[in-house]
Amino acid sequence: WSGILLFGPPGCGKTLLARAAATECRATFFSASSADLLSKWLGESEKLISSLFKVARLKAPSLIFMDEIDSVATKRGEGSESGGERRVKTQLLSEIQGLKSTHDKLLLVLGATNRPWDIDNAMLSRFEKRVYVPLPDLKGRTGIFKIHTEGVDTTLKNEDYIELAVRSEGYSGRDIANVCREALMLPIRELDTSGLLESSDKDIKIRDLTLEDFTITLKKVKPMTSKALLRQYTNWAEEFGEV
Repeated sequence: WSGILLFGPPGCGKTLLARAAATECRATFFSASSADLLSKWLGESEKLISSLFKVARLKAPSLIFMDEIDSVATKRGEGSESGGERRVKTQLLSEIQGLKSTHDKLLLVLGATNRPWDIDNAMLSRFEKRVYVPLPDLKGRTGIFKIHTEGVDTTLKNEDYIELAVRSEGYSGRDIANVCREALMLPIRELDTSGLLESSDKDIKIRDLTLEDFTITLKKVKPMTSKALLRQYTNWAEEFGEV
């Protein structure tokens, strides 16, 4: 394959997967978002894209990761697509197509999107393999909670982490990171409320993080991906992708 598309809810680790793939393949990693490629100067964006692929070929084996690719590859006629955006899309299509025509096996384009249904059909066809990156499962959520509390003094046991994973069904990795960040702040806020943070006592100790801290936080921090949106991803995956 010369092009692979990762699609799924935001915050599920598509960027991490891309970096891991480059590391595993011992490939030079290039990361380019729509903000990196779109320029207000006429013709500059096309030059940036052309230069990106030229350098990637020089540094081969290479992996070009294009995040939010739907931003530069919206379906034709949708929204208020400018002439500049059309030229950028055309240049990108040409570069990816060039990988196929030259049978370049040392350069891979890995695109990522939260909105695969918005991608132009011509661009979509350049990505022969489309991989659904879903929300983390129970085991994944357990691991994410452990990662984000590593090095922190807690009273949590393994069964507590599993319980948190059960309670956080429907949360993305980013959602869980937000939960952990908020929970970590609770003991600090308690010290602030009590006025101890203003004390000159250098022996003030922040209490250990508890399961109750996460119980409180999970009530406040809700998942960002709705069930309706999840169904939309599943339906698109069944029709166009590879689950």
